[in-house]
Amino acid sequence: MFSHESTPLILMFVILLLCTLAAVLHPVHALFDRVRKCRESSAEVEKEVDSR
Repeated sequence: MFSHESTPLILMFVILLLCTLAAVLHPVHALFDRVRKCRESSAEVEKEVDSR
C-alpha cells in the first residue's frame, strides 16, 4: 500500500545523511588544515631564525 512512498523517503534519508556528514566533516577538516598551516609556518620561522 505504501510502497510508492518508500523510494522518496529513502532518497531523502540518504541526502540527509550526506548533508549531516558534510556538516560534521567540513569544520573538522578546516580545523586540521589550520593546525597544519600553523605548524608549517612556525617551522619556517624556526628555519629562518636558525639560518641567521
